[in-house]
Amino acid sequence: MNTKRDQLKDMVSEVLEDTAAELYLLRWEKKGSEWVLEVLIDKDDPITTSDCATASERISAKLDEKGLIERKYVLQVSSPGVKRPLVESRHFRDAVDSEVEVNTYGPIGGSKKFVGVLKSYDQDEDRVEMEVEGESINISLSNVAKASTKLNCE
Repeated sequence: MNTKRDQLKDMVSEVLEDTAAELYLLRWEKKGSEWVLEVLIDKDDPITTSDCATASERISAKLDEKGLIERKYVLQVSSPGVKRPLVESRHFRDAVDSEVEVNTYGPIGGSKKFVGVLKSYDQDEDRVEMEVEGESINISLSNVAKASTKLNCE
């Protein structure tokens, strides 16, 4: 069964097909008293405010045309930024060899926060391997509460 989120992802991806941008991540969730459709777009070159404005206009027009959302909502279109959220399998796959920050639901070796290099992503086992302070740590994605690439300002 196609969920509302899946329908929205398909529609946004279709809207972006004739642009240089692509859908990085879509979130449809209630924040406080408002429903928010957050759309993160990406492309090979840096995302500009013009890219976001164009995508926002097109997405908004298509949402009005299709009537996928029957309630009041806020549409937010932006870049994933330098501290990219890692949510989907492809995000983890693309972040291999990058410095990442991972927070887990349960402790691993007494810790729930890990900062290090993402060494591998195993889709079959649904886990990642990180190198943290010279040690190899395996983390099941079902234990990942939040993950993102890390901004390195050294």
